[in-house]
Amino acid sequence: RFMAYADGDLPDPDEADEEEVGWSRQLKVDDVAAYEKLKQAMTFLLTIDGVPMIYYGDEIGMTGAGDPDNRRMMRFGDDVSSAEAKVREHFSKLAHARRTHPSLYLGSRRVLVADANRYAYVRAYADDRALVLFNRSEQSATFELELDPEISDARLSDVLKGAKITVRNGRVSVTLGAMSSAVFTNSQESHAN
Repeated sequence: RFMAYADGDLPDPDEADEEEVGWSRQLKVDDVAAYEKLKQAMTFLLTIDGVPMIYYGDEIGMTGAGDPDNRRMMRFGDDVSSAEAKVREHFSKLAHARRTHPSLYLGSRRVLVADANRYAYVRAYADDRALVLFNRSEQSATFELELDPEISDARLSDVLKGAKITVRNGRVSVTLGAMSSAVFTNSQESHAN
């Protein structure tokens, strides 16, 4: 599972066989920063072209090594930690945004920034627009973006945290916190037919 890698449990320097790691070690998430990595991966998966594939338990950040450790029992309610519940909330907001914004599943995609720690793209379909940002560094990062022709003048809202930005003459400056992502859309209302 993703979390075994994000948390540093895999690859195991002492055991190359991931199935054996699952049998010999009881993997658990030790570093809460691994959940932030998973949130970014979910943001990417649910805002990029194509149909997302979500394996049960990914929505709460379950960990696990090779089969059968990757098929642990699903947990619900009080068995879900607060960090896992935050991952589920993040996933839920993204799933809702994808369902209500056709730009996120049908739209064109243009990459705006791609460097070692920052990645940004704009998606457009009919009158629906989305601006997706990633900052994988340990510090805040600023994005100075040119969004024309997809977005000239607009007020955008982040579906994840509710922050608002204003695009004027196709330009916007956005500062994103450390190890985070944002999905700004031109409306919180449903665009679905």
